[in-house]
Amino acid sequence: MNYFIKTDKGKFRKENQDNASISFLDNWTLAVLCDGMGGHFGGSLCSKKTIDFLFEYFQTRFNKDIEFNDKKSINKWFNNALSYVKKALKKIALNDTQYEDMGTTLTAALIFNINKETYVFNIGDSRTYAYNGLLHQITTDQNLLHQLINKKDKNLDIESLRLLPDANKLTSCLGPNKNMKCDSFLLKNDENIKYLLLTSDGVHDYINKPIIEQIIQDKKLKLESKANKLINIAKKNMSKDNLTVLLLEF
Repeated sequence: MNYFIKTDKGKFRKENQDNASISFLDNWTLAVLCDGMGGHFGGSLCSKKTIDFLFEYFQTRFNKDIEFNDKKSINKWFNNALSYVKKALKKIALNDTQYEDMGTTLTAALIFNINKETYVFNIGDSRTYAYNGLLHQITTDQNLLHQLINKKDKNLDIESLRLLPDANKLTSCLGPNKNMKCDSFLLKNDENIKYLLLTSDGVHDYINKPIIEQIIQDKKLKLESKANKLINIAKKNMSKDNLTVLLLEF
């Protein structure tokens, strides 16, 4: 398994509030990308500490001998891990009240290395994609747009909804005092995943999916070049946010 992480402050932000990293434990791998909430004090701290606390829980409280197909237990473990992270973030905010409103998105992939069975978890609007000859967006953005779409009102005009001023406003995120809902997905080993791609919205909001797919499947490019190209195209398309890519090749 190979991987490459690229993060960039971008052209318009004073600070990079994105963080991404990967942790290994015996036959398991945990890849995580967090995007600190812009406009809220402590976004960069929240994204960094979320990954630190999550990896700490992974290294000390994950049963590495758990059956890879025990979906119920693995989902329960991750939700317990999120509770641990949230309590740790609350402690930071109690010690320094300026961090009370900090928040972050989170998208994560927990991989059983032997057969590549992968559990994907998501809070907010960072994304996980999987490529197996075609590029599939695994996660769904947790924002006002998709909250309205999920109501399945036949009278709703999706294209008009996209133009709403608050269409991208988050409906879920992780922080000491934030409302959080964690979505989970399972990629079975027979789906033959070749690449996993985790991105912050500074990347995927500024590149069309066919272009992402074209870059990922380009056999002439190494992982580093694929990641750099994704970042560079998003910046060229006037991304106004921080940009982060975590690309993993099976």
